[in-house]
Amino acid sequence: MTAVEARPGTLTTAVPNVEWDAKTAGTAIYADDVRPQGVVYAAVLRSPHPHARIVRIDARKVLAAPGVVGVLTANDLPDRKYIHHGPPLSDRHVLARDVVRFVGEEVAAVAAETPEQALAAVALFRVTYKRLPAATTLEAARSPKAPRIHEHAEGNVALAYTQELGDPVAEASGDVAVSGRFTFPRQNHACMETNSIVAAWDKDAGKLEIWVSSQAPYFVKKELAYVLDLELDQVEVHQVAVGGGFGSKSKISEYEGIAAGLSMKTGRPVRLSLTRDEEFSTTKSRHFFQIDLTSTAAADGALKSRAADVVVENGAYNHSGPSVMGAGTGALASLYRVPRVDIAANLIYTNRHPGGQFRGYGNPQVTFAVESQMDELAEKLGRDPIDFRIQNANRPGDTTHVKYQLHSAALVECLEAAREAIGWDEKRRHGRSGRGVGIACAIQVSGAYVYPHANTSSATIEIDPDGYVLVRFGGADAGTGQRTLLAQVAADELGVPIERVQVLMMETAQTPVDLGAWSSRGTYMSGHAVRTAARGAMSSLCDRAAACWSMPPETVSFTGGRIVGTGVSTTVPELMRVTREQGPVSVTEEYVADVEEMDWHTGTGNISGAYSFLAQAVEVEVDPYTGKVRVVGVVSAHDSGTILNPLLAESQVIGGVVMGLGAALGEELIYEGGRMVNGQYLDYPLPRAADVPRIRPVFVGDSDPKGPYGAKGIGEIVLVPTVAAVGNAIAHATGARIRSAPFTPDKVLTAWKHDGHRPKRSYHLWRRPSRWQIAAVRAAYPLGVHTALHRFGTKLARPVDPRAAEAVVTPTQVDDALQALETAGSRPLGGGTDLVPGQRQGVQALGTLVDLTLLPGLGRVQDTADGGVSIGAAVRLASLSTAEGTGWDGVVGDTVRRIASAQVREMATVAGNLCQEKRCWFYRSDFMCYKRGGVTCPCYAVEGDHRFYHAAVGAHRCQAVTPSDLATTFAALDASLVLRRAGVTRTVPVAEFYRGPGETILADGEVVAEVVLPAAARQRVSVFEKLDLYTGDFAVVSACVSLAFGDDGGIDDARVFVGSIAPTPLRLPEVERALVRRRPVRAADVEAVASSWLDRGHPLKGNEWKLDAAAGLVQRGIERALDGRA
Repeated sequence: MTAVEARPGTLTTAVPNVEWDAKTAGTAIYADDVRPQGVVYAAVLRSPHPHARIVRIDARKVLAAPGVVGVLTANDLPDRKYIHHGPPLSDRHVLARDVVRFVGEEVAAVAAETPEQALAAVALFRVTYKRLPAATTLEAARSPKAPRIHEHAEGNVALAYTQELGDPVAEASGDVAVSGRFTFPRQNHACMETNSIVAAWDKDAGKLEIWVSSQAPYFVKKELAYVLDLELDQVEVHQVAVGGGFGSKSKISEYEGIAAGLSMKTGRPVRLSLTRDEEFSTTKSRHFFQIDLTSTAAADGALKSRAADVVVENGAYNHSGPSVMGAGTGALASLYRVPRVDIAANLIYTNRHPGGQFRGYGNPQVTFAVESQMDELAEKLGRDPIDFRIQNANRPGDTTHVKYQLHSAALVECLEAAREAIGWDEKRRHGRSGRGVGIACAIQVSGAYVYPHANTSSATIEIDPDGYVLVRFGGADAGTGQRTLLAQVAADELGVPIERVQVLMMETAQTPVDLGAWSSRGTYMSGHAVRTAARGAMSSLCDRAAACWSMPPETVSFTGGRIVGTGVSTTVPELMRVTREQGPVSVTEEYVADVEEMDWHTGTGNISGAYSFLAQAVEVEVDPYTGKVRVVGVVSAHDSGTILNPLLAESQVIGGVVMGLGAALGEELIYEGGRMVNGQYLDYPLPRAADVPRIRPVFVGDSDPKGPYGAKGIGEIVLVPTVAAVGNAIAHATGARIRSAPFTPDKVLTAWKHDGHRPKRSYHLWRRPSRWQIAAVRAAYPLGVHTALHRFGTKLARPVDPRAAEAVVTPTQVDDALQALETAGSRPLGGGTDLVPGQRQGVQALGTLVDLTLLPGLGRVQDTADGGVSIGAAVRLASLSTAEGTGWDGVVGDTVRRIASAQVREMATVAGNLCQEKRCWFYRSDFMCYKRGGVTCPCYAVEGDHRFYHAAVGAHRCQAVTPSDLATTFAALDASLVLRRAGVTRTVPVAEFYRGPGETILADGEVVAEVVLPAAARQRVSVFEKLDLYTGDFAVVSACVSLAFGDDGGIDDARVFVGSIAPTPLRLPEVERALVRRRPVRAADVEAVASSWLDRGHPLKGNEWKLDAAAGLVQRGIERALDGRA
């Protein structure tokens, strides 16, 4: 069909999201808000093993527990697997049957009267497992001796194919060639709303009602009906607000069957809401891709060939793995005009939680490789990267190797717009300066015909006798604004104000079928469907008007927002009121897209009605001291056809770019032995608001002849090229090409300063007897010690009993508080920002809490008699954060502003920051480690991921560090702590306060009462420096430099401490002596002075870079202090 032009009205104007008021006022109803009468609460028992056979499940104690109304195991359910792509690819049951294949897989579930009872009861299951060998990495799964994860998958290959695309006689070589291996990690969707559902089975009616956070109610209904052996019409999904999806909720999410099964067994409505930990560690993530790519070009700049070996980590089950790999290789064969493309692709099972659908759907991973090599080819050819891309860009009328038909393609216009908006030509002149610009492009579908009926969408338009319009549509709005767009389409087609239009979505019994919002099909398919239904309704209205006016129907039309006949006209509301006795108008129409279903044998087909293009330009600044990348600005130039709502489109662009920047700069899921390590927001470096740069959306191109009103998709493509664009900008800024995302400081600093290969540094361990034992233990870990401690030592663990708070005591005098703390099991309470989360994580026992925050004297900052400063223990961090400058107050303020978020600083106290527990992500993530379980347990950081938050100097059995930033600064200021308990007061230097990582010398019942800064600290110039992965993160490494200058400008005294590099704040006397010895300190000497202590290091194999970063922070701190002297 041809393009349908937008009528005058709200389309193409910035209409605010119609859900804005409800969501911001808190009145929107999410699945977790639904409380049917008699609802019970579910909890899920999950596998502790990556691969094991289930021998026996004993639920007797569970059933006897208080409040329990029922349990569910695989034996209670039909022996059916989720459909997904259908046999032979279907491979997962609702609950594990006989074998578990990843840590966190669902084994059984319980329903109880309260959430607390359900959680208590689920711990009473007794499951006998027989452990099986596990392949928890891609390398292990592909090795010749790998255990077979599924019997049908030889070599753990879930799916494999090869494609030879393009001209068979075209040469695979060119005048220039580049090759490389690119890796793209797993990424979590991090939706603000976790997955949640309420399921209610009515046995008498034979009806299963579902309230679920989903992007695709159709697939939830279809999958539940199948796995529960119900008819399709027995399952009814209801409308709820959806708090984000990003692909994660675009098919069934597997937990729905558990809630539904429990409801069918117990006869009660069941609510199941996943915790944040479950959301991270058990729901589907972005797939890990490894791509070996070779690209060639002729001397004149024309691309010649592309050859790719693509390996995708599937996780334990298929889900969307086959189509994600297919979508990725399809994009690889479609972006730019390339005569020949050869692809070998393998989808590999591993014993980790499954990958699934994620915004971009395989395209960001392959685009990272393709667009990196476009820059590499341009460099070899001596061409500007944008000019090189323009030469090879797709054009309107092209058909790609996988048969995508490009009716519109404004990639050239996107590139030119991005060039102008970012100031490309000027900024490209300043390469290798630490600041650079890069660009990357993308192609993306607007819907994909990869499932039966995915080429169709239906909608109903109802107009009541008062002229109000109801749009019935079976899809869901996961926050993209689709509901608003449908209201706009209906309003414009019917000539009514948008305020008179309501949109009903998700109600499967009251709406026609739509397959949901995924693969950027939302606006494209729903826009066509609602437009078609609205025009059908208008046709009925014109017939009704003709009858009312006694005119031939052919003489009545809809023009300029009015129904017009010969000599007469009216509006829709007026006509409906006049003809009220005829009742409402209701029209249902189905839209069928003119597309081809994917040919799964060849991997080709014109699966989408339109294809979007994007050129994204990024400017970065790379810190030469630490390797941290800061994105300065982003221009995202889109060919998405007609922009139906600029406000919603811009919000999609901005949000998508931020998500892409997360993948570029830090987001990756980290595992140890198949278990999630960083499964919480605190450890997962999502960009915070303060990290977001200026993002400028630009829209170019013409209407697409196939799109609704000329529109094409925009929601997914926006993040597809971001990682590649940032990588290209880093290469321009530093000259270093990094082929492994994300671009974290460890990779960047190593690639930039050491050309990717860190030189061997001697730490003289042979002459340091204090390190011999630790060196021997570390050497023994990979030889079997770690395995033995993990398998057997953890069985002897003696963890803390994480008691909840039993009482809160609020004394009014300090002495009363100290007396209350003498009671066994009591703990001091400040802001609680670490204490409460620590209890939930199992590392803190609360018992009786003694509130110190309102005690007189503990909340004040005041001068002392000798000219020093006293800071009360209960002073909120926020009150210390306003000072500026380089004096003691300025450096304390600077330190505090780098701690956590503004909200946390309003609660957290000075003493709480100093006394917080260690932040090791193994310790905090329920690994039964040495510090959590005792001496028989391993330190998981030795063999696990220790790049950021573990010691590189002086660690012993535990590799954790003290996380307090204030400790580093106070130590450098020669601060002392006044410690008090009933009848006893003592003073200790901050530098002597810690005896281990996050472990203090406080005795039972003893508290920090105040921090005292000496008068001399006020005379020094002090500077704090910190490297973090996101704004408010705990320090990867920090430094505080405090210098006292003499009258001659030389340094009379110096204090230099580094934090998060050793178990406790580390003083650097070597640096201090070197600074005092040099008069004056020359700028040329500072780097050598700042690095003079590095031979004290004893890093783990992955965190030696932290020593260089720490030296860099010390160097910058000295330079700033020298610049800041009076």
